[in-house]
Amino acid sequence: MENISKYLDDKRFIQWVFSPGNELNDWWNSFEAANPKEKENIQLARRILQKLHTTDKELSEDEKIMLFSQILKQVEKQQQGQKNRKISIGLLKYAAVAILFFAIGALLFYQKNNFNPQFITQEISEPVHSDEARLIRPGGDNILLSEINSRIEHKQDGKVVVNDNIVESSPSANKGTPEMNQLVIPYGKTSEIILPDGTHVYLNAGSRLIYPDFFADKNREVFLVGEAFFDVEHNVEKPFVVQTTDIRVRVLGTQFNVSAYPSDNIIETVLAEGKVRMEQNNSTLFSQTMDLSPGQLAAFNKTERTTQLKTVDIENYTLWKENLLKFESTDLSRVVKKLERYFNIRFRYADPFLGGIKISGKLELADSRGAVLENVAAVASVKIIQTGDNYYEISR
Repeated sequence: MENISKYLDDKRFIQWVFSPGNELNDWWNSFEAANPKEKENIQLARRILQKLHTTDKELSEDEKIMLFSQILKQVEKQQQGQKNRKISIGLLKYAAVAILFFAIGALLFYQKNNFNPQFITQEISEPVHSDEARLIRPGGDNILLSEINSRIEHKQDGKVVVNDNIVESSPSANKGTPEMNQLVIPYGKTSEIILPDGTHVYLNAGSRLIYPDFFADKNREVFLVGEAFFDVEHNVEKPFVVQTTDIRVRVLGTQFNVSAYPSDNIIETVLAEGKVRMEQNNSTLFSQTMDLSPGQLAAFNKTERTTQLKTVDIENYTLWKENLLKFESTDLSRVVKKLERYFNIRFRYADPFLGGIKISGKLELADSRGAVLENVAAVASVKIIQTGDNYYEISR
């Protein structure tokens, strides 16, 4: 059951599933008969699409955010299989699949009484195994971001500026129902994005952000996979909401960091300025809330569904956006994980217990990879030996 994306990318296939007619039925029945090996993939693609109900109404910005994540997750849940299985580069195309639903008018959504604010399933994979960062625009167009540190600005007049170059201008800005964008940043790259309301978002390596062309509803809502620092433009009439699969963070105007990588069991929210409210997602409503004050960290355990609140040094969690990594009495394994994402490299331990070594210090990530790894080895009193192009071994 592999390679179903070609069907989910096919407008005619989507129309066949939701609006079958004699001509479409004949074409796809003939195709299936001529390609018996594709029968299982076709049936799987149909089941994924049919899990979504149709509704005769225009989707709001918040509902599109929810639907977007739902489509991504239904597909990736089927494709991923086992947790440690390699994720296909083709997953990056699934954002275009979701946007395609909006573009062709197949308004797919769970009925209100069945709506699940937990994004239906349990995890969205990190964009790890591709070197290409990209901005996926409504309609599925891809804008490739070749720079290691890219910058994107959505202006209020509909212009999209990438690294000081205007790449697109929409004449219908701020009219009608907003369409969805997805910014995909792989390991080894970062990005700064200015949203249409003026909010600055710094997206860390191995992350993606889903957001509308403009904020039309009562909330300014975005969907995050991975890690980002938010400097939110204040608007008392439109709270800003960062949605993840397990929690949502609601603010009016403030600065905070959210780390919600699918491979991590802990979701961390750190407040730098202002005030935020963290709400835990339940199957039917948001029942648990926690207010944070500046300098506090809320650590949500996805397995135990519990949250711990503590006071921390903010710099330990936010300096990454300035190409710095600061840590105090931190397990080597946690530092190594951040370096894997930042440099798009992989480590293995000669002895698994080495990951528990506590280290403190500050790393200039703008330095060469070799210099950074030498500093880590010196602080941890270990050896870090390169075993391949992007592979390293840690030993005594």
